[in-house]
Amino acid sequence: MKEIRPVGGKLIFGVSFWMVLLLSLHTFGQRATTGTADIDGGKLYYEVMGEGPALVLIHGGGVDRRMWDDQFQVFAKHYKVIRYDVRGAGGSEYPKKPYSHSRDLYGLLRFLKVEKTSLVGLSRGGRISISLILEHPEMVETLILVSSNLGRLPQAYRERFSQVLTTIHQEGLVPAVEVFLDDPFLAPGQKHLRARRQMREILTDNLPLFLFSRDSKLDQRLDPPVHQRLDELNLPTLILSGDQDHQLARANADAWKAGISGAQKVVIPDAAHLANMDQPERFNQVVLDFLAVSLDISASQH
Repeated sequence: MKEIRPVGGKLIFGVSFWMVLLLSLHTFGQRATTGTADIDGGKLYYEVMGEGPALVLIHGGGVDRRMWDDQFQVFAKHYKVIRYDVRGAGGSEYPKKPYSHSRDLYGLLRFLKVEKTSLVGLSRGGRISISLILEHPEMVETLILVSSNLGRLPQAYRERFSQVLTTIHQEGLVPAVEVFLDDPFLAPGQKHLRARRQMREILTDNLPLFLFSRDSKLDQRLDPPVHQRLDELNLPTLILSGDQDHQLARANADAWKAGISGAQKVVIPDAAHLANMDQPERFNQVVLDFLAVSLDISASQH
């Protein structure tokens, strides 16, 4: 694998920016395929765009697939990109019986006839990604963890969730969303106005159900937890962290790099927990460069 090196103050993995720009015309006018899949007694909403190696985007808690709006079409210029709403989020059904996010993802990939894929998991999406790899290592080619605490949430996160839930009960949803958006770590930064407008809409649609069901016994997780099984991972892995995220979250990223053999880590400047929304252009370039090298895609193919 090529060494990550700084060029002009930015981290580059060896893929030409201009090549990526020129090839951006490849999917001009392309439309997404959308649908729902019956998976393990529930319906999951999904969207697919692009051609080439499969790439799945897995969102975090309290949001839905729309948090990837700045990545979906960009990545689809080079890959077959799949984004979906996990159970209880967006257009997917709320669970009525015990379920597993990783079994859901496996079922969705089988439904879409995907045999191998790369995974990009943000926050809770990282835990889902690793769970799938541990259960079906043959299906995953590369892993990108974004702001993933893998169950070791900073106490500051838990306190904010509790505060938001109390505000919902006492004042209603609109004030509660603003309490969430005031968080210096979990929400897009104050100066990222477009991301904050988008996040406000996504939170309004998803936040109450997420908070009410966050500790649901229906959500079946691996035991022992995934952060204790990192030494079982054997695939190209990139760990992304925002330099404005909580210090304990950044420490977790360091621990995951140390625990996953050969893992690389990149810090996104001027970004917090939602690094892909705070700094979409930087985020996209780092991800595309890593994937091109990890999947051994030459510039002429990419």
